[in-house]
Amino acid sequence: MTRMILFSIVSVFLPSSAYAHMGHVGEVAGHSHWVGIAAVLGAAALAVLVAKAAKRKQRADDETKAEEETEEQTEGGAA
Repeated sequence: MTRMILFSIVSVFLPSSAYAHMGHVGEVAGHSHWVGIAAVLGAAALAVLVAKAAKRKQRADDETKAEEETEEQTEGGAA
């Protein structure tokens, strides 16, 4: 009896996979699931755009810094 209770408690807390297919999304709750998926994809696309913009800005800052260092070296050598 103790083993059965212990097994029951352990089995409740063990993780299990939910096997769903994309057809499930439309069947379960209609359009609300599709709206959620669209929101997640929109957020992912926005994150990609923000990351690319930050990378471009960092690259431009690095190029500006390199140009300034080159100018300083050129001015220092001429003086």
